[in-house]
Amino acid sequence: MQRYLQGFSSCNKKPRRIGLGRISLVRSCLASRAHPLCIVSQKIRTIRLRYLADQLGEVAYQITKVHFSNFRETDYSWRPEINVFQCATCFRICIELAGVDPDQIELAIAPDRLWVRGHRAAPEPLQQNEMTYASSRKPVRVITMEIDHGQFEREVEIPAAFDTQKITTRWDNGLLWVFVPRKAHA
Repeated sequence: MQRYLQGFSSCNKKPRRIGLGRISLVRSCLASRAHPLCIVSQKIRTIRLRYLADQLGEVAYQITKVHFSNFRETDYSWRPEINVFQCATCFRICIELAGVDPDQIELAIAPDRLWVRGHRAAPEPLQQNEMTYASSRKPVRVITMEIDHGQFEREVEIPAAFDTQKITTRWDNGLLWVFVPRKAHA
C-alpha cells in the first residue's frame, strides 16, 4: 500500500486528517483533481476486468460443452445429420454417418416412422506407423473435440403414402441412403 500511494505525494493540497494516516492523503488528491497515476490505474483495472470476464466466459463454455454434454434425457448422446427428399417414386433419406461401421447401424421401422440407431467410436489420433511404438507413445493433449461419438439415434417421420415394408438401403462413402417406395394403388 505504501508503494502504491507514493505517486499521490505530489499533491499540492495539504491532506485533511481523518485518522487513517496516508489514506487521507489519497482522498484529498482524488477530491481536488484526478491524478495521472489514478487514471492509468483505472484503465488497467478496466482492461484486466474485461480480460477476466472473457476468460470466465470461455471457461464456462468449455465446462458446459465438454463435461456436461453427456447429461441428456436419452441414452443416445448424438443425432446424425439428415437430408430428406420426397420424389415422384420414393421417399429418400440421406443420413451422414462418417466413421460409423455399417455393421453397427440398426434400422427400426413402424408404419409411419423410421429409426436409425448405432454407435460411432471416438476418433483417436493413432496412425498405422505409431501402433508399432505403442509402448513408447506420449500422451496426447486434446485441443478441440467436436466430432460426436458414442450411441446415436435419429427418428424420421414417413408419410402415409409410402410403403415402409419395402425399404432398401445403400451405403455410399459414409452416407446411408434409405429408399422408401410409394405404395401401389389398388
